[in-house]
Amino acid sequence: MKNVGIISLGCPKNLVDSEIITGLLIKEGYNFVSEEKFDKADVLIVNTCSFIQMAKEESINTILELGRYKKKGKCKFLIVAGCLVQQYKDRLIKQLPEVDCFIGTGEIFRILQIVGGKAKKKLYVNLPGCLYDAKTPRYISTPFYMAYIKIAEGCNNRCSYCLIPSLRGEYKSRPMSSILEEAKILSEKGVKEINLIAQDTTFYGMDLYGEFRLSMLLKELVKIKKIKWIRVLYSYPSHINVELVNTMARYKKICNYIDLPLQHINNKILFLMNRHYNKKDIVNLICYLRSKIPNLSLRTVFINGFPRETKEEFNELLDFIKKIKFEKVGSFIYSREKGTKAFLLKSQVPEKDKKYRQKRLMTLQQKIIYEKNKEELGKIKEAVIEGKCGRKKYLKARLQEDAFQIDRSVYVYSKEAKKIGDFVQVKITGSDVYDLEGICIEKNSVH
Repeated sequence: MKNVGIISLGCPKNLVDSEIITGLLIKEGYNFVSEEKFDKADVLIVNTCSFIQMAKEESINTILELGRYKKKGKCKFLIVAGCLVQQYKDRLIKQLPEVDCFIGTGEIFRILQIVGGKAKKKLYVNLPGCLYDAKTPRYISTPFYMAYIKIAEGCNNRCSYCLIPSLRGEYKSRPMSSILEEAKILSEKGVKEINLIAQDTTFYGMDLYGEFRLSMLLKELVKIKKIKWIRVLYSYPSHINVELVNTMARYKKICNYIDLPLQHINNKILFLMNRHYNKKDIVNLICYLRSKIPNLSLRTVFINGFPRETKEEFNELLDFIKKIKFEKVGSFIYSREKGTKAFLLKSQVPEKDKKYRQKRLMTLQQKIIYEKNKEELGKIKEAVIEGKCGRKKYLKARLQEDAFQIDRSVYVYSKEAKKIGDFVQVKITGSDVYDLEGICIEKNSVH
């Protein structure tokens, strides 16, 4: 069985696992086919997510869809991996008989054994979480100029709504030397943008070295000449320290972008969520960050409809968003998950109220973003070319302050030909609710 197809669901952290699965199989001579050619695949793999109910439904629907290829006789072997397997284990065997093998988050290195027909069991679920190193085969599925580096696995924060510790285990940092080696290897392959990811990037090093080491890691990464942008995602508020902020402010290669998932701002709700900070802490932190890091782009995410959230507490959150005016905001409807402490809380918010609150929050944020985008007019910023768009001589690009496949795009007019992966200077000339327009300043283009 030589032709393999894979679908990766969920977050970039899951995507890295899928890239490792792919890399291991390619090294052994397997050929990968695109989703459009899944009817040619001998083996199909889906790496699942089960963070919230919507993610579970997407995972199940994808498994069922791939199962149809097997029923038609076009696929001989179907494998399900990842968080859904880690969470439900034996239950999936009974509910999904069309699946040949299930592997949990800590078992992805068994993929060669399983695809090679040497698996002795149908289910492999051990301790969650799986660390890789710089020498682990990995197929980068993102555009050639950017890549994710997973610097740690698991989480120790124990938020009351979150299953991650049971799906991914306790926090485990990769050795700094391994991360630096991987970054150098990627840079030699043409990667210019590194995105550091973990469940909590700001906790990096505490388990391994007894202290936070993200700042030290960043200082070493900026020394890699071919890397132009370094972005830090998933920063837990309580673990941001003065040294880290100073490092981010000092080096131009480190994107002026902080991903700071806050979840809420009301002190009662934060306590029920088991978040280790209060409203005053957050207000002080944001003021400090904006005072120290020039032109900071601040992204956050909020949960709507957490148990016991009253209308007054939700309005407090809206007032906070109006005051702070975040550059980017995401919103999740609370998903009640068995196995979490929040599942047991009384006074669950009705589903219609959750959806209403989410709509109000995002409508407010749209107005804020519209005004913020207008403030960009006339500014000159660095961007990376990501592709063509329908308009003649216009290209789709992304600013340094916007994350790949998460944030806005800038549509750039260029007289000269540009290639995907080129870094250019752009003057912002137009804006709307979501995206920007600009003109390439040709003499400052960087290749």
